[in-house]
Amino acid sequence: MRPAFRILLATLLFVLFAAAALPAADTDARTADEGPFLKHEDLFHLYQPYLSNIGGYKPIYFLFATRPEDTKFQFSLKYRLINPESRLVEKWPFIDSFHIAYTQTSFWDLGGDSKPFDDTSYKPEFFFLSSNFFSGRGPSHVFFQTGYEHESNGQAGDTSRSTNYLYIKPIYVFFHKKSSLGFQIAPKIWTYVANTERTNPDIDEYRGYFDLQFKFGRADLAVLDTHWRWAKKGHSIRMDLTYPLDHLIKANPQLYLHAQYVNALSESLLDYTERKEAFRIGVSIVR
Repeated sequence: MRPAFRILLATLLFVLFAAAALPAADTDARTADEGPFLKHEDLFHLYQPYLSNIGGYKPIYFLFATRPEDTKFQFSLKYRLINPESRLVEKWPFIDSFHIAYTQTSFWDLGGDSKPFDDTSYKPEFFFLSSNFFSGRGPSHVFFQTGYEHESNGQAGDTSRSTNYLYIKPIYVFFHKKSSLGFQIAPKIWTYVANTERTNPDIDEYRGYFDLQFKFGRADLAVLDTHWRWAKKGHSIRMDLTYPLDHLIKANPQLYLHAQYVNALSESLLDYTERKEAFRIGVSIVR
């Protein structure tokens, strides 16, 4: 018997024995009124009790550029480390504010012969995001976020780039429930920690130490999100305008039409000394 077949057979037997060993109560606990599970995701969720801790973090989008070599996409998720209903949170309410997150931003050269990825930034993060200091009453909401973020492009040699940040970010949100209209102001201040001295020693001169976010719009309609940075080598700006596609298409797609304008230094970690101006349009699922 070949080794690969032995491994496959052993794995199959293990799965069968493990399934047989599951307590019947897990299935019998469902009432007859519930009926069969019609979708795989319903069964999948039974075995994933921690999924409620996962949520969107930074925008998730895929954007085509007017110049194909500037195409860009990003996904980002955060995970709450402590269940807010646990006994620990009852005793120390602040501990459910600790999160880990992961964001990946990629630049895709669709104009190249082999459609290469020019650069990708990998950004794991650990942060604390407070509850509302105003206890949820009235239209004003104030939060405080602080954390540590690592960023690298996963390459080696002269094209390797990496840096680390410690940051603080107060967040003010005004939201009017009746009109669903609101705005957010969030200044972010950071310092560089253990920055790479060999391949990007002067990244602070291009990225600076400060980002001002202003976000405005209706929760169910258009939202404009702007970021402004200033550094020794010049300022940078990014503007993102999003609008729900289900207001435009009868098929009711759960996506946003997304337009982005960038005029910035260090948009790409690899080419952090270069200024890029680009207009992109595409779709997003988190804005």
